[in-house]
Amino acid sequence: YQDMLGYARLNRGKIVTETMPSVAKKRWERFIGGMRLDERVEFGEGDIGLSGGIQVWEPASANITTVDMIRRFGGSTSPAAQWPEEENAGDDEEDRFDRMEKLIEKA
Repeated sequence: YQDMLGYARLNRGKIVTETMPSVAKKRWERFIGGMRLDERVEFGEGDIGLSGGIQVWEPASANITTVDMIRRFGGSTSPAAQWPEEENAGDDEEDRFDRMEKLIEKA
C-alpha cells in the first residue's frame, strides 16, 4: 500500500513538472501572491510562527500530542549565542516512558 501511494505521488509530481512550462509567468506569480507565503503562519492563538507555510486546520482529535514539540527560547538570535540547556537533559527514564506510551497509542 505504501509503495502504491509513493508511486502515485511520483506520478503526480511528474505531471506537475511537465505542465509547469505551459503556465504563463503572470498567472504563476498571481498564484504565488495569493498563497501569501510571505506572511507568518500562526501555530496557536497568539503564537506567530514562521513565514513560508500553508496553515491547515484540523480537529484536535486527529493527531493527539501529549508533548508540545515546538520549543521557544528567548534572547538573542545570534549564531554565536549558546542555546540554553534543557530542563530534563539526560532524563532517559522519562524518554523511555514517552516512547512506550507512543507505542501503546499506535497499537
